[in-house]
Amino acid sequence: MAALVSAQALAEQVLLPLIEGGTLRPLEPIGPVQALEFASAESLAVTGGAMDAVRAHRIRAARRLASVDAIGDLSKGEWLLTCALNDLVQTTNPSLVGWFDKDRPRKLMELVRGQVQQAGAPRQASEALSRYATFGRILTLGRVDTTVSWWVGSETFRGIEPPPRLLRWRGVRRVRTQQQRVSIGEMAPEGFDGRGYEDVLGMFLRANPLTDLQTAARKRCAFAWSGGSLALIGTTVGRNLARRAIVRAENFELTLEALTRANAQVEHTPARELVERFYEDLAGQPR
Repeated sequence: MAALVSAQALAEQVLLPLIEGGTLRPLEPIGPVQALEFASAESLAVTGGAMDAVRAHRIRAARRLASVDAIGDLSKGEWLLTCALNDLVQTTNPSLVGWFDKDRPRKLMELVRGQVQQAGAPRQASEALSRYATFGRILTLGRVDTTVSWWVGSETFRGIEPPPRLLRWRGVRRVRTQQQRVSIGEMAPEGFDGRGYEDVLGMFLRANPLTDLQTAARKRCAFAWSGGSLALIGTTVGRNLARRAIVRAENFELTLEALTRANAQVEHTPARELVERFYEDLAGQPR
Protein backbone atom coordinates (compact mmCIF):
# COMPACT_ATOMS: atom_id res chain seq x y z
CA MET A 1 0.00 0.00 0.00
CA ALA A 2 1.29 3.47 -0.86
CA ALA A 3 2.15 5.90 1.90
CA LEU A 4 -0.48 8.53 2.70
CA VAL A 5 -0.33 11.23 0.05
CA SER A 6 1.12 14.57 1.11
CA ALA A 7 -0.10 17.86 -0.30
CA GLN A 8 3.38 19.32 0.15
CA ALA A 9 4.96 16.42 -1.74
CA LEU A 10 2.44 16.74 -4.55
CA ALA A 11 3.15 20.46 -4.74
CA GLU A 12 6.92 19.99 -4.83
CA GLN A 13 7.12 16.98 -7.13
CA VAL A 14 4.10 17.31 -9.43
CA LEU A 15 2.32 20.67 -9.35
CA LEU A 16 5.25 23.07 -9.38
CA PRO A 17 7.19 21.28 -12.15
CA LEU A 18 3.98 21.12 -14.19
CA ILE A 19 3.12 24.79 -13.78
CA GLU A 20 6.55 26.41 -14.04
CA GLY A 21 8.43 23.76 -16.04
CA GLY A 22 10.98 21.36 -14.66
CA THR A 23 11.42 17.71 -13.82
CA LEU A 24 8.21 16.08 -12.60
CA ARG A 25 8.90 13.38 -10.01
CA PRO A 26 5.67 11.45 -9.41
CA LEU A 27 4.83 9.91 -6.06
CA GLU A 28 3.88 6.27 -5.69
CA PRO A 29 0.46 5.51 -7.23
CA ILE A 30 -2.29 7.09 -5.16
CA GLY A 31 -5.48 5.47 -6.49
CA PRO A 32 -9.05 6.83 -6.48
CA VAL A 33 -9.93 5.91 -2.88
CA GLN A 34 -6.98 7.65 -1.25
CA ALA A 35 -7.23 10.53 -3.75
CA LEU A 36 -10.87 11.14 -2.79
CA GLU A 37 -10.07 11.04 0.92
CA PHE A 38 -7.16 13.39 0.40
CA ALA A 39 -9.10 15.87 -1.76
CA SER A 40 -12.03 15.89 0.66
CA ALA A 41 -9.85 16.74 3.67
CA GLU A 42 -10.35 20.11 5.30
CA SER A 43 -6.65 20.79 5.82
CA LEU A 44 -5.50 21.26 2.23
CA ALA A 45 -4.64 24.93 2.63
CA VAL A 46 -0.94 24.12 2.50
CA THR A 47 1.42 27.04 3.06
CA GLY A 48 5.09 27.73 2.53
CA GLY A 49 7.68 26.56 0.05
CA ALA A 50 6.49 25.02 -3.17
CA MET A 51 2.80 25.69 -2.53
CA ASP A 52 3.38 29.44 -2.34
CA ALA A 53 5.20 29.24 -5.67
CA VAL A 54 2.31 27.20 -7.10
CA ARG A 55 -0.14 29.91 -6.06
CA ALA A 56 1.97 32.63 -7.65
CA HIS A 57 2.33 30.75 -10.94
CA ARG A 58 -1.40 29.89 -11.04
CA ILE A 59 -2.50 33.50 -10.70
CA ARG A 60 -0.09 34.54 -13.46
CA ALA A 61 -1.44 31.80 -15.72
CA ALA A 62 -5.04 32.83 -15.01
CA ARG A 63 -4.27 36.45 -15.86
CA ARG A 64 -3.38 35.42 -19.39
CA LEU A 65 -7.10 34.91 -19.95
CA ALA A 66 -8.81 37.15 -17.40
CA SER A 67 -8.20 40.23 -15.27
CA VAL A 68 -8.36 38.59 -11.87
CA ASP A 69 -6.72 39.39 -8.57
CA ALA A 70 -7.20 35.93 -7.07
CA ILE A 71 -8.45 32.48 -8.08
CA GLY A 72 -8.34 30.77 -4.71
CA ASP A 73 -6.59 27.58 -3.69
CA LEU A 74 -6.91 24.33 -5.59
CA SER A 75 -10.41 22.90 -5.49
CA LYS A 76 -11.33 19.34 -4.60
CA GLY A 77 -11.56 18.57 -8.33
CA GLU A 78 -8.10 19.97 -9.00
CA TRP A 79 -6.54 17.89 -6.24
CA LEU A 80 -8.28 14.82 -7.66
CA LEU A 81 -6.88 15.62 -11.12
CA THR A 82 -3.42 16.20 -9.65
CA CYS A 83 -3.55 12.73 -8.12
CA ALA A 84 -4.81 11.36 -11.45
CA LEU A 85 -1.94 13.01 -13.33
CA ASN A 86 0.53 11.55 -10.86
CA ASP A 87 -0.87 8.07 -11.45
CA LEU A 88 -1.13 8.53 -15.22
CA VAL A 89 2.59 9.26 -15.38
CA GLN A 90 3.27 6.27 -13.14
CA THR A 91 1.56 3.92 -15.62
CA THR A 92 4.54 4.55 -17.89
CA ASN A 93 7.12 3.80 -15.18
CA PRO A 94 8.96 0.55 -16.05
CA SER A 95 10.55 0.34 -12.61
CA LEU A 96 7.29 0.32 -10.65
CA VAL A 97 7.16 -3.10 -9.01
CA GLY A 98 5.02 -4.87 -6.48
CA TRP A 99 1.75 -3.23 -7.41
CA PHE A 100 -0.07 -5.01 -10.20
CA ASP A 101 2.31 -7.73 -11.31
CA LYS A 102 2.68 -8.02 -15.08
CA ASP A 103 -0.72 -6.41 -15.70
CA ARG A 104 -0.07 -3.36 -13.54
CA PRO A 105 -0.20 -0.66 -16.29
CA ARG A 106 -3.69 -1.61 -17.43
CA LYS A 107 -5.06 -1.90 -13.89
CA LEU A 108 -3.50 1.37 -12.80
CA MET A 109 -4.89 3.00 -15.95
CA GLU A 110 -8.40 1.96 -14.96
CA LEU A 111 -7.86 3.50 -11.54
CA VAL A 112 -6.77 6.75 -13.21
CA ARG A 113 -9.94 6.67 -15.29
CA GLY A 114 -11.93 6.51 -12.07
CA GLN A 115 -10.02 9.42 -10.56
CA VAL A 116 -10.74 11.64 -13.58
CA GLN A 117 -14.41 10.65 -13.50
CA GLN A 118 -14.55 11.60 -9.82
CA ALA A 119 -13.25 15.06 -10.67
CA GLY A 120 -15.75 15.56 -13.49
CA ALA A 121 -16.06 18.71 -15.59
CA PRO A 122 -15.91 22.21 -14.05
CA ARG A 123 -19.32 23.46 -12.96
CA GLN A 124 -18.75 27.11 -13.77
CA ALA A 125 -16.43 29.35 -15.75
CA SER A 126 -14.38 30.39 -12.71
CA GLU A 127 -13.61 26.74 -11.98
CA ALA A 128 -12.62 26.20 -15.61
CA LEU A 129 -10.22 29.14 -15.33
CA SER A 130 -8.75 27.74 -12.12
CA ARG A 131 -8.15 24.37 -13.76
CA TYR A 132 -6.54 26.08 -16.74
CA ALA A 133 -4.17 27.87 -14.36
CA THR A 134 -3.19 24.51 -12.91
CA PHE A 135 -3.17 22.15 -15.90
CA GLY A 136 -2.74 24.44 -18.91
CA ARG A 137 0.78 23.11 -19.58
CA ILE A 138 0.02 19.39 -19.35
CA LEU A 139 0.81 18.70 -23.00
CA THR A 140 4.28 20.20 -22.58
CA LEU A 141 5.19 17.30 -20.32
CA GLY A 142 7.44 14.65 -21.78
CA ARG A 143 10.10 12.08 -21.07
CA VAL A 144 13.66 11.73 -22.33
CA ASP A 145 14.56 8.19 -23.39
CA THR A 146 18.23 7.28 -23.76
CA THR A 147 19.36 4.38 -25.94
CA VAL A 148 22.85 3.06 -25.23
CA SER A 149 24.43 0.82 -27.84
CA TRP A 150 27.77 -0.99 -27.74
CA TRP A 151 29.55 -3.60 -29.80
CA VAL A 152 27.44 -6.53 -28.59
CA GLY A 153 24.04 -5.02 -27.87
CA SER A 154 21.90 -2.07 -26.86
CA GLU A 155 19.45 -1.02 -24.15
CA THR A 156 16.91 1.79 -23.82
CA PHE A 157 16.30 3.62 -20.56
CA ARG A 158 12.92 5.34 -20.40
CA GLY A 159 13.01 8.55 -18.43
CA ILE A 160 16.09 7.62 -16.40
CA GLU A 161 19.82 8.02 -16.83
CA PRO A 162 21.70 4.91 -18.01
CA PRO A 163 23.97 3.37 -15.36
CA PRO A 164 27.59 4.62 -15.50
CA ARG A 165 28.89 1.08 -16.04
CA LEU A 166 27.36 1.02 -19.53
CA LEU A 167 29.15 4.23 -20.51
CA ARG A 168 32.66 3.11 -19.58
CA TRP A 169 35.38 2.44 -22.14
CA ARG A 170 33.48 4.24 -24.89
CA GLY A 171 36.19 3.84 -27.47
CA VAL A 172 37.03 0.22 -26.78
CA ARG A 173 33.40 -0.93 -26.49
CA ARG A 174 32.15 1.43 -29.24
CA VAL A 175 29.58 2.97 -26.91
CA ARG A 176 27.02 5.30 -28.48
CA THR A 177 24.15 7.15 -26.80
CA GLN A 178 21.06 8.61 -28.44
CA GLN A 179 18.36 10.62 -26.70
CA GLN A 180 14.77 11.08 -27.79
CA ARG A 181 12.11 13.24 -26.18
CA VAL A 182 8.73 11.51 -25.94
CA SER A 183 5.64 13.68 -25.41
CA ILE A 184 3.08 12.78 -22.76
CA GLY A 185 0.70 11.71 -25.52
CA GLU A 186 3.20 9.12 -26.71
CA MET A 187 4.25 7.72 -23.33
CA ALA A 188 1.99 4.65 -23.37
CA PRO A 189 3.72 1.78 -21.56
CA GLU A 190 5.59 -0.73 -23.68
CA GLY A 191 3.30 -3.59 -24.69
CA PHE A 192 0.25 -1.60 -23.54
CA ASP A 193 -2.72 -0.62 -25.69
CA GLY A 194 -1.82 2.94 -26.61
CA ARG A 195 -5.42 3.71 -27.48
CA GLY A 196 -6.45 3.08 -23.88
CA TYR A 197 -3.74 5.43 -22.64
CA GLU A 198 -4.80 8.14 -25.10
CA ASP A 199 -8.42 7.64 -24.08
CA VAL A 200 -7.62 8.39 -20.44
CA LEU A 201 -5.42 11.36 -21.39
CA GLY A 202 -8.31 12.61 -23.53
CA MET A 203 -10.63 12.31 -20.54
CA PHE A 204 -8.18 14.40 -18.53
CA LEU A 205 -8.19 17.10 -21.21
CA ARG A 206 -12.00 17.13 -21.39
CA ALA A 207 -12.06 17.71 -17.63
CA ASN A 208 -10.04 20.88 -18.41
CA PRO A 209 -12.07 22.50 -21.22
CA LEU A 210 -9.98 25.66 -21.61
CA THR A 211 -6.82 23.61 -22.04
CA ASP A 212 -8.74 21.21 -24.27
CA LEU A 213 -9.78 24.06 -26.56
CA GLN A 214 -6.43 25.83 -26.56
CA THR A 215 -4.62 22.65 -27.61
CA ALA A 216 -7.27 21.47 -30.07
CA ALA A 217 -4.67 21.32 -32.88
CA ARG A 218 -2.71 18.59 -31.07
CA LYS A 219 -1.75 15.42 -32.95
CA ARG A 220 -2.75 13.00 -30.20
CA CYS A 221 -6.14 12.73 -28.45
CA ALA A 222 -8.06 14.54 -31.19
CA PHE A 223 -10.31 17.31 -29.92
CA ALA A 224 -14.05 16.67 -29.80
CA TRP A 225 -16.74 18.76 -28.19
CA SER A 226 -17.73 17.48 -24.76
CA GLY A 227 -20.29 18.40 -22.15
CA GLY A 228 -17.70 20.49 -20.34
CA SER A 229 -16.55 22.51 -23.36
CA LEU A 230 -20.13 22.99 -24.61
CA ALA A 231 -21.24 24.20 -21.18
CA LEU A 232 -18.28 26.59 -21.12
CA ILE A 233 -19.11 28.33 -24.40
CA GLY A 234 -22.79 28.34 -23.46
CA THR A 235 -22.20 31.23 -21.04
CA THR A 236 -20.95 34.72 -21.81
CA VAL A 237 -18.04 34.55 -19.36
CA GLY A 238 -17.05 31.05 -20.45
CA ARG A 239 -17.28 31.94 -24.13
CA ASN A 240 -14.98 34.93 -23.62
CA LEU A 241 -12.46 32.80 -21.74
CA ALA A 242 -12.58 30.13 -24.45
CA ARG A 243 -12.06 32.72 -27.16
CA ARG A 244 -9.02 34.19 -25.42
CA ALA A 245 -7.55 30.74 -24.84
CA ILE A 246 -7.85 29.82 -28.51
CA VAL A 247 -6.46 33.15 -29.72
CA ARG A 248 -3.41 32.37 -27.57
CA ALA A 249 -3.05 28.88 -29.09
CA GLU A 250 0.31 27.92 -30.52
CA ASN A 251 -1.15 27.74 -34.04
CA PHE A 252 -4.44 29.59 -34.43
CA GLU A 253 -5.15 28.44 -37.99
CA LEU A 254 -4.61 24.76 -37.17
CA THR A 255 -6.82 25.20 -34.13
CA LEU A 256 -9.61 26.55 -36.34
CA GLU A 257 -9.21 23.51 -38.58
CA ALA A 258 -9.49 21.21 -35.56
CA LEU A 259 -12.66 23.01 -34.45
CA THR A 260 -14.11 22.65 -37.96
CA ARG A 261 -13.62 18.88 -37.79
CA ALA A 262 -15.09 18.75 -34.31
CA ASN A 263 -18.11 20.86 -35.32
CA ALA A 264 -18.93 18.42 -38.11
CA GLN A 265 -19.28 15.64 -35.54
CA VAL A 266 -21.89 17.49 -33.46
CA GLU A 267 -25.30 16.16 -34.46
CA HIS A 268 -27.64 17.57 -31.81
CA THR A 269 -29.16 20.73 -33.36
CA PRO A 270 -28.90 23.20 -30.42
CA ALA A 271 -25.31 22.13 -29.76
CA ARG A 272 -24.47 22.36 -33.46
CA GLU A 273 -25.83 25.90 -33.59
CA LEU A 274 -23.85 26.80 -30.47
CA VAL A 275 -20.50 25.58 -31.79
CA GLU A 276 -21.06 27.13 -35.22
CA ARG A 277 -21.87 30.54 -33.70
CA PHE A 278 -18.77 30.23 -31.53
CA TYR A 279 -16.65 29.36 -34.57
CA GLU A 280 -17.97 32.29 -36.61
CA ASP A 281 -17.26 34.67 -33.76
CA LEU A 282 -13.81 33.17 -33.26
CA ALA A 283 -12.85 33.25 -36.96
CA GLY A 284 -13.47 36.98 -37.03
CA GLN A 285 -11.19 37.70 -34.08
CA PRO A 286 -8.19 40.02 -34.69
CA ARG A 287 -4.89 38.27 -34.03
